[in-house]
Amino acid sequence: MPQTSDPNGPDTWSDTGPLPASNGPAGGIDREGGNVPLYLQVAQLLQRKIHEGVYPVGSLLPTEVELGALLGVSRQTVRQATQLLRQKKILSARKGVGTRVEARQPEQAYYYALQSLVNIFQFASEATLLVLREEMTPVYGALAARLGSRPEREWLHLVGVRQAVGRTEPICWTEVYIHSRYARLFRGKTEHRSAMFSAIEEKSGEPVTEVEQEIVAVTLSREIAEAIGAEVGTPALQITRRYFGPGRRLFEMSINVHPSDRFSYLMTLKREIAAGKDG
Repeated sequence: MPQTSDPNGPDTWSDTGPLPASNGPAGGIDREGGNVPLYLQVAQLLQRKIHEGVYPVGSLLPTEVELGALLGVSRQTVRQATQLLRQKKILSARKGVGTRVEARQPEQAYYYALQSLVNIFQFASEATLLVLREEMTPVYGALAARLGSRPEREWLHLVGVRQAVGRTEPICWTEVYIHSRYARLFRGKTEHRSAMFSAIEEKSGEPVTEVEQEIVAVTLSREIAEAIGAEVGTPALQITRRYFGPGRRLFEMSINVHPSDRFSYLMTLKREIAAGKDG
């Protein structure tokens, strides 16, 4: 059975006409590239239209082919976008029925699928970092060791919270340490809407070649709990990421603390099967 949209509701973006440029009334898609992958732009546009009621809860989206034609993107791009919204529990899919709208916004937990560095772009573009504190600070002891830095070298230290679109409370507390040679790229800004390592790559010409990630269970301190509107001492996940360039030189280290009721972490592991192997 072909997939159809809700007959009682709009089935296209008829309120905006053809998809506009990136600064148009529908938000648009930047086909020139930039920091945000195309499938993520499509997912964000679909999520916004669902939140606005263009596609009500209970309705079916147009087919992948129809959405691709409407947005000027490939069917595969649409498929990646709707898969992301299924992970957030906004959409569901049933064979022979179609893709159904289940919710206007994600469930309380923030769903984050880790498959590659592309998904870190996703996290940065969907969750704006609001800076509460900024300082150039010398590092010592264990912190210097974690940063691979000589003692007393200064690093830019940013402290803030991440706010996701459509959510009333912050999704996490964030601290970021950035090597002093790149500090000028970020100083004086109260909001960061894109991945910092991407700006470092762009300005320095040095690619991030490796990301090391560590996840540990913690409880919320009073400072963090008050900043994100949570209860002191409740369980949380602390995710530390260290971004390395050529020669394993550290560019950046970020520490994100997520309350357990606002975050769900999904990792996909794929097994490689040797070609021609029987059974």
